[in-house]
Amino acid sequence: MKIRIGKFGFANNFLPYYRLAQNGTEVIEASPRNLAMMFEKREIDFAPVPSFYYLKNKNKLRSYEFCVASKNSVLSVIVVSEGKMLDNQCIAVTNQTSTSINLLKIILRERGLKNEVVPVDESKASELLKRCPHALVIGDEALKARSEYSVVMDLGEEWRDLTGYPMVFGIATSLKERDMSEVNRTVMESIRWGEENIDAIAEEAAGKYELSKEFLAVYFKTLTYRLGVQERRGLELFEEKCHEYGLL
Repeated sequence: MKIRIGKFGFANNFLPYYRLAQNGTEVIEASPRNLAMMFEKREIDFAPVPSFYYLKNKNKLRSYEFCVASKNSVLSVIVVSEGKMLDNQCIAVTNQTSTSINLLKIILRERGLKNEVVPVDESKASELLKRCPHALVIGDEALKARSEYSVVMDLGEEWRDLTGYPMVFGIATSLKERDMSEVNRTVMESIRWGEENIDAIAEEAAGKYELSKEFLAVYFKTLTYRLGVQERRGLELFEEKCHEYGLL
């Protein structure tokens, strides 16, 4: 039976899957939210899913080494504004997120901020900012919004400041009864190759995402794709905070 492999349809998954694509491996591309829905419908066998979804469903999911985590600043999960971040003003949140919206709620509580978080059925910063003075944007939209608006909060950086650990935004999973260790090994080999050839991959990605190769090379280096000891502790702390604030 053919194994159905998925990936986030964002620049953050370009490097991990680049070598696989070059070798002819077929990969299903979807938003993080849609990949989670595909697991629910058993339409996919191996893919990264939002960390919050994994934590809610880990009794039926198996996790792997491949993840999407920020070492410090993440660059692509940000709150933007046309002005400065002010307490008590609402933050419109893209409909593409489950992990980031809950991370934002934790950060606001930890910082003692009273901003209302308003989920909106949009992904573009320009549309979100019509609803509130601030907007949480993720993925490629966030990378582009950085040059158009003021970045008032980088959620990866905020998490590192609060906890001292990386923030795991996505984690590779399969259903519990399916062992996808061999697929994970193949992805990790692709990641190793990608990290050794970042400049070449950034040049390829520049055309696809309409961002400079210099910026993309920096962006790829801000991310880590291995669920190591530090990343596992960061994920545990995220789970603890989600329980503390009644999000899980």
